[in-house]
Amino acid sequence: MKQIKSSAALKADARQQLLGKYKTVILAYLIMQFLISGCMNLAQAQVNLNTGAGMGIYYLIYFILLLLSAIFITGQNQLYKNIARGLPYYVKDMWVGFHGLADHAILVHLIIFGLCLLAGIPFILSCAFMAYTKNYYLSLLVAATGIFFLVMSILLSIWYSQALYLITDYPDESALQLLKHSRALMKGHAGSYFYLLVSFIGIGLLVVLTFGIGILWAYPYFTATKTNYYLELTAPNPEEI
Repeated sequence: MKQIKSSAALKADARQQLLGKYKTVILAYLIMQFLISGCMNLAQAQVNLNTGAGMGIYYLIYFILLLLSAIFITGQNQLYKNIARGLPYYVKDMWVGFHGLADHAILVHLIIFGLCLLAGIPFILSCAFMAYTKNYYLSLLVAATGIFFLVMSILLSIWYSQALYLITDYPDESALQLLKHSRALMKGHAGSYFYLLVSFIGIGLLVVLTFGIGILWAYPYFTATKTNYYLELTAPNPEEI
C-alpha cells in the first residue's frame, strides 16, 4: 500500500502553499458562495414555502443547485492543484468545470447521491414500517439501519472523494471511470482520509465561534490539505520508478 504523508505534514504543506495567495482563493470562494447562495435566497423569496407544491419546487431547486455545485467544486479543486503544483493560478480557474466537464461533474455527484440513497432505503422502510404498525419495538431495527445508512454514506463519500480532482487530470474518462479510478486510489486509504477530515472538526468549531467569518481562512486551508492528499495518492510510487 502506498505511503501517504501524515495529516500534520499535509496541513503544514497547505499552510506554506497558501502564503501570499489568500486574496485569490478567498475571492474564488466568495464568488462561488455568492452564486449558489444567491440562487437559493432568490428561490426562497419567489416560492411560497407554505404550500406543498412550493416546498417541492424549493427542494427541487436545492437539488439542482447541489448538482451544479459539483461544477464549481471541480474548478476550486483545479485552482488548488495549480497552487500545490507551483503552476500559475488565477480566480478564473474556478470556471474550468464549465469547459466541457460539466456533464461529467454533475453525473459524478448524481451517482454518489444515488448510491447514498440506495444505502438509505432500509432505514426509510424501517421508519415507515414502524410508523405504520406503531410497533415501537422496531426502534432497534430503525437504529441499526440508521447506523448502516450513516456508515455507508461516509464510506461512499470517502471512496469517491477523488473523482472531482481526477476529472481535470483525466478529462477523457467517463463519470463511471472517474468513480472507479477514485475507488482504486482510495483502496487502503479510507481510514487515513477519514482521520484527515475528522482532524478539522476543531477548525469547524472555530468557524462557528467566529460567526462564520473564519470560513474565509478555514475553507482554503481545508481544501488545500485535501488537494495535497490527492497529489500524494497520484504521485509516482518511488518503488515503481
